[in-house]
Amino acid sequence: NTGGIAMDMSEALDQWLKQVSKAAELSISDQEKITKAGADVLATKLQEATKAKHQDTKGDGGAYGHLSDDISSSTGDIDKEHNGKSVAGFGNKAFVARFLNDGTKKLRGDHFVDDARDDAKDAVFAAEAKEYQAIIAKLNGGGNK
Repeated sequence: NTGGIAMDMSEALDQWLKQVSKAAELSISDQEKITKAGADVLATKLQEATKAKHQDTKGDGGAYGHLSDDISSSTGDIDKEHNGKSVAGFGNKAFVARFLNDGTKKLRGDHFVDDARDDAKDAVFAAEAKEYQAIIAKLNGGGNK
């Protein structure tokens, strides 16, 4: 009896299409909730990688503090435009992180930022997917408005 399978497929496709149309209607605020969940995970991974590769050894880290304390995430893009994106990265000490990551004439780069981003990909995606599912469930539970 393949009728049941066809029906299930049809139903699944219908559900998926409903989800897609809901996703297309996501507000900037909802989009930012999703990307912020990912950005938070990336910020944590960057902090861990920074502490592991470039330990805070000297005093209070000077004028800007330690490199690992200079990592944050926020909603909005790199220019602070609110368009559904969120970012994670270094603040005032970004130039230090770039030297350590890329290297200079006298310093061999260790690519700790690149590696942390790569390592974080799956976890970032998982966090965003979880937030997305929660928002879609709330929208679906909210009746057909």
